[in-house]
Amino acid sequence: MNVVVTGASGFVGRRVVAELVEAGHHVKGIQRQLPADADPRVVWIRGDLADLDLVKVLAGAEAVVHLVGIIREDSAHHITFERIHVGLTERVLRAAQIAEVPRLIHMSALGTRRDAVSQYHHTKWRAEELVRSAPGLAWTILRPSLIFGSGAPFFDLLATLSRLPRVPVPGDGRTLFQPVSRTDVARLIARALPDPAASRMTLEIGGPERFSLNQLFDLMGTRVGRPHPPKVHLPLSMVALVASFHQVLPVPITPDQLAMLTEPNVTDDTTWLKWVPQPEQLSSWAAKEHADRSG
Repeated sequence: MNVVVTGASGFVGRRVVAELVEAGHHVKGIQRQLPADADPRVVWIRGDLADLDLVKVLAGAEAVVHLVGIIREDSAHHITFERIHVGLTERVLRAAQIAEVPRLIHMSALGTRRDAVSQYHHTKWRAEELVRSAPGLAWTILRPSLIFGSGAPFFDLLATLSRLPRVPVPGDGRTLFQPVSRTDVARLIARALPDPAASRMTLEIGGPERFSLNQLFDLMGTRVGRPHPPKVHLPLSMVALVASFHQVLPVPITPDQLAMLTEPNVTDDTTWLKWVPQPEQLSSWAAKEHADRSG
């Protein structure tokens, strides 16, 4: 298939592109900035989704994999959840309709719902609604939990914090998460893309293990050779106060991120295992990362 991937050189996008190429697809990748190690097997389109002539870019495509998203806003540079999640999705869908692209896989997130507390999840929901209402489109929506893998920003942050004398944890740290491997998400996309059974389906994607935030800190501590680092549990009101200054100070967390860290991010949906029957465990990956660093 001729496949166009947005966010193609991002953390997830790089792995998705590799899996698609290995599966024999012809891939065109869209990315604002291309890394030095950009895959030469891919036709790269450098530019901003807001400015590109997407109808021209999508001409001849048989599918789009839409991965673009942000986890933190930067209002000073007009990088907002509304603009990125909703506006760009609307633009991609409009161009896909004009270019007569029949298939789309859309990256959302676990926790996305109509009554979501966070703006991240709320705008993801609105983007999903746009996808579901697109006429004549064979869509698949993916909702992964936290995604791990080499270079994963969230897990690298946990590993860095685990080196501190005492690790700062918002609240009691008991919120549950179900991390899933970047490679498994990419394999799911490559395998579900040509499968008619995946059409008009929303897949919640959780890995084979569940961890509390406390346990994630312990696991990432093991990754850097410091298992079970001592923790200090900060009152949520205190963390919320610090987070409220995120627009004017370089604080490590925003109110939106705090909201997401304090609600469960797990699923009982196992439908995705039809395409990836033996997903990787976070604990196995962390142990391998530690062995590689130590060796």
